[in-house]
Amino acid sequence: MKDFTMAELGVFLGVVGGVLTSLIFSIQKSKCDTISCCGIRCHRKIPDKPEEPNPPVVPPADPLVNP
Repeated sequence: MKDFTMAELGVFLGVVGGVLTSLIFSIQKSKCDTISCCGIRCHRKIPDKPEEPNPPVVPPADPLVNP
């Protein structure tokens, strides 16, 4: 078997970490209540989406500052 360098090991671990992070992020953002992946099945309760707050009120620009 060919030896590998620390740089190659770092790249490999970075790629594996990125794949796991994207998988976890996708599961977290999904709206499914039953998730089945790699032989693991999970049933979860999705909370209702909270109401959007009122948009912030932006005061009108001061005409003396920007004529």
